Amino acid sequence: MTDIKIALVTGAASGMGRISAKRLAADGVHVAAVDVNESALHDLKQESNNISIFPCDLSDTSAVKAMVQQVQSELGPIDRVTNAGAIMPMGKVSDLSADSINMLMRINYEGTVNIVTSVLPEMMERNEGQIILFGSIAGTCPVENMAAYSASKAAVNMFGEILAKELEDTAIRVLLVCPAMTDTPLMRFVDETDAPSSISKARNKGALNDPEEVVTAIERDLLTNKVICFPTSDALYATRIRRFFPNYWWKLLSKNS
Repeated sequence: MTDIKIALVTGAASGMGRISAKRLAADGVHVAAVDVNESALHDLKQESNNISIFPCDLSDTSAVKAMVQQVQSELGPIDRVTNAGAIMPMGKVSDLSADSINMLMRINYEGTVNIVTSVLPEMMERNEGQIILFGSIAGTCPVENMAAYSASKAAVNMFGEILAKELEDTAIRVLLVCPAMTDTPLMRFVDETDAPSSISKARNKGALNDPEEVVTAIERDLLTNKVICFPTSDALYATRIRRFFPNYWWKLLSKNS
């Protein structure tokens, strides 16, 4: 981390984005904190002189490009990008509108595309940089009532893994993070929407993963040659079950519901 001077963190107003921003700032990195929640960004800014805020809607391609150019102009070349911005509304496909499903894809997947395509040219010109993308095991392990979210994260997973392969002969490091259920503000959707019983049960039991541990795992895996970071053992276990025993996956979910 000592070589990182400027880091851009999306979803910085809460959850793992906020944790990442605060840790980087504490280590002397100047953080460009990005989120659509301006009020929470202003609160974050009060915590460190190493944090500058850039309110932005990740689904707006032009706005993201302009924001990245502003960060580069005001702070300098971006050494690390952590794209943690996302939403997680849940519900049956039959209960969701096309607009709500498409908006989720625009923020979670297209937001990832907007960030990467905006920062990548300058990183390639310098042949250095780190790109951390938050996918999810939800993009590999399907769960009822999460079709829209899982589809968006499946897109991020594929995009991130292929990006890493395309850049493997460069000095640009790409890490795709695939967490399991983690105790972040995204879990508010458990109350606000028709969440799967497995998630509700895990939250009520206090069985959600610690977001601090997830961020620690990211820093650990950045020092390896791994392309995919499974921050906790349950994330790796679920992914292997789904991959090698796909027909058993749904039976396992029904047993735990």
